[in-house]
Amino acid sequence: MILKIFATDITTMIKITFFHDVICPFCYVTSKRLRKVITEFKDQVVVKHKAFAIISSLEDLKEVAFTPEEAKKLFFNEFQIVKKYFPDYDPDKIIEKSKFTYVWSIPPLVACKAAEFQKGDEGHWEFYDKAQDRFFLQGEDITDEQVLISIAKELNLDLNKFREDIRSKKTRLSVIQDEEEAKAMGIKGVPAILINDEWLVRGVQSEEYYRDVITDLLQNKQPTKVKLKAYWEKD
Repeated sequence: MILKIFATDITTMIKITFFHDVICPFCYVTSKRLRKVITEFKDQVVVKHKAFAIISSLEDLKEVAFTPEEAKKLFFNEFQIVKKYFPDYDPDKIIEKSKFTYVWSIPPLVACKAAEFQKGDEGHWEFYDKAQDRFFLQGEDITDEQVLISIAKELNLDLNKFREDIRSKKTRLSVIQDEEEAKAMGIKGVPAILINDEWLVRGVQSEEYYRDVITDLLQNKQPTKVKLKAYWEKD
């Protein structure tokens, strides 16, 4: 009797932890690029989402923008950054129709966490992308609870639970814990992408770069073709 032994096909998985802020223009670009790239790898890449507030309080914003007009000017400069990556983007048009004045990080980040509580990391990402589109493409005030609820409704979330979660200390604490985790790894700004809990990619990168990194690690389990640094290594 001849026994045939077949090798088990073990698929390598890549874990990406994406630290970001809803009101960050560089994160906006990164999210679009990263989402597009990972669709090419089906179930071989899992993306975790972590909050990192670039404007932690309304008071912090008002220290640099004393009036609503100055706040709009500040965000107009942020919208100009998006135009550098998407030439057809029109910051003037967005500002002209905008409905916000003072916008800060915590309300939309808390809302993303509330979506995550219901639908996991993909729910977080869906809410995050829609909130960014509302802000960067439609000029909506994504600190307004009603705007956040309208996004939740669009995503078919349980609205009663969503309202409860965006008002809870538990959800806010989860946002703070994400940022503390980032700072413990030496992350001082976003976007930042941690790969397999070891290698850190900072700033905006091209789709080709993300594709090359994922392909390299899937094939070799260690970076061999793309140079990567561990998060504990100095730049």
